[in-house]
Amino acid sequence: MNKDIKLIATDLDGTFLNNESEISPFNKEIFDYLANNGVDIILSTGRPFEGMVRYKRHLNNKNNSIVLNGAIITDSGEKFIYDEPLDEETALKVMEIYKKYKRHDIYLHVYSGNKYIASEEDFYFRRYANKEKLKEIFVGLHNIESFEFSKMLFIGEHEILERLQEEIRASVKVHTSFSHTSFLEILRDGINKGTALKWLCEKKGIERENVIAFGDNYNDIEMIEFAGVGVAMENGEEEVKQRADYIALDNHSNGVGKFLKDFLDL
Repeated sequence: MNKDIKLIATDLDGTFLNNESEISPFNKEIFDYLANNGVDIILSTGRPFEGMVRYKRHLNNKNNSIVLNGAIITDSGEKFIYDEPLDEETALKVMEIYKKYKRHDIYLHVYSGNKYIASEEDFYFRRYANKEKLKEIFVGLHNIESFEFSKMLFIGEHEILERLQEEIRASVKVHTSFSHTSFLEILRDGINKGTALKWLCEKKGIERENVIAFGDNYNDIEMIEFAGVGVAMENGEEEVKQRADYIALDNHSNGVGKFLKDFLDL
């Protein structure tokens, strides 16, 4: 390994995972080698902890994890060591704006730590809940006990979500990004994968030039820009590719593993 890389952060869906949402044997082999040679491997995802933990276990990853797009960082296990939720007043204002969009078949999912609440049992909710076997799942916003959400996720038609995003931005200070054409994500202002990675690197005493970050979507931009080596996937959004230093092969072609093998001369 000929470069002084100390930490690699990667998004999961559309980046490290293939199109079947699995870790390929090749990508696992590369990450195993790097971890065994002292490189910190950080999984950084929009998913809640329970939605990513099977990948962490598959890699036998004992490191920190960034979840819910940077709102939460966990220790080597499940303990939250960094938790930056939306404040209640802001969340309530966003929910008030959302009421106008419900008639356009826009669904709301909210995450409060490990608790996951969907406005109704939509297609995405059923598919995700069944696949990930999440424990604390509730249908119906009446199940909300605390409005200090880690993340709010709106699901629906892209054009309508763009209008919703504009109205939210004009009304409250929050961080918004698309993680998928149909997914609009709302976080506390100033919170994203990049700020979470910066916090983690400071804790570990790692300089940004010793970091590689991989991503494919808008919610990965700040993380890619923070890293000394920012890598977008070939299948990624055009804006993400423009902001990155390098472009890797697509997620279904072992893009992450092959980039690391070539870049680090493994």
